[in-house]
This record gives sequence, C-alpha cells and structure tokens, in this order.
Amino acid sequence: MTDTSGERVRIIACSVFRPAIDNLRLEERYPNLHVTYLPAGLHNSPHELRERLVAEIDVARARNERVLCLYGNCFPDIEAVCKERGAVKVPGHYCYEMLLGSERFKKLVEEATGTYFVEEDLIRNFKTYCMEPLELDDEGMRKACFERYHRLLYVRQPSDPNLVARASEIAEFLGLSLEVRDADYSQLERALKALL
Repeated sequence: MTDTSGERVRIIACSVFRPAIDNLRLEERYPNLHVTYLPAGLHNSPHELRERLVAEIDVARARNERVLCLYGNCFPDIEAVCKERGAVKVPGHYCYEMLLGSERFKKLVEEATGTYFVEEDLIRNFKTYCMEPLELDDEGMRKACFERYHRLLYVRQPSDPNLVARASEIAEFLGLSLEVRDADYSQLERALKALL
C-alpha cells in the first residue's frame, strides 16, 4: 500500500495507537500522511478529549488535510462530532477491539465476562489513571469498582517493554487473574488502507 495521490491526510489518534502506526510504517508508506497523537490520559476527562479532538480536526481542515480519527467511542457523540467537522472516524468501538481485531475481541469478552483490558500506557500510568481518581487504595472502593471483574487481560503490542511483571502486580492488587494476548494489527491495517 503506497500512496500515489498528492492529497494530504492527517490521522488524529490516541497515543495508544502509536506503536501500531509505527509498526505498520504508515508515514513511511504514505509520504503525504501525517499523524497527530493526543495523550491517552485525556480519557479521564471526556469533555477535554472532545475539545482537543475538535481543535485538532479544525486545524487540519484549515490546512486542507483530509482527517481520519483513530479513536474508539471514547465519548458519547464522537461519530457525530467527526462527521460534522468533516473527519472520518476509523471503525471500532474500543481501542482494544481495534488492537486485537473485532472477532477476537468479541470472543475474549464472551469467554469470560468481567474482563478488564489494559495496554502499555494504562499499565505504566495505572496510579494516575486509576489509583488516584478511583481511590483504589481504599479496599471498599477497590471492591466496588472491580467486584464484577474476574481477569485482567494485557493486550501486548510488539514494541512493548517487558511489562508482564507490572501487569501481574496490578492484577494481584485488584484480585484478578492475569492473561496476556498479543495485538494483531491486521484488521486495523485493512481499515486504514481502505480509508487511505
């Protein structure tokens, strides 16, 4: 898949997808493609995420770039926001679904209800994203937040450092079993290829 058009394309993506985009060598294969990453921590503030996404779309559209939005359904009206701003959202409800492939994600969810998905950024920033805002040091809060979960599933990307030990610590702290599944970018690659 090599870009032959002169059209400038901007992908605005959650930083969770940086390893996937790097692995697929998209900017190398598409010289007119540029990627803007927004911090994954914005998920803790959906209103701010919406504002930042809208601002980045508007900047890209002002530069006459075609805009693709690489996010799951991370705030309620993300599809409508993209559409009204002239951007196209890459298909997918959840980042984990996009990193694993829809069928595999669905199968994992169905085989064990109560699966808590994590990836590198969430593992590295568990204290900031989860411990502090959810007050998980409090046993009652921890139970209230995670009593319906049974396993922690780490979606490992090829560029990840060895985070299994840290994921295991988090799983043990939450009272969950740990499983590790490797990401599969094939569905994401097909979706992006179709849009590019």
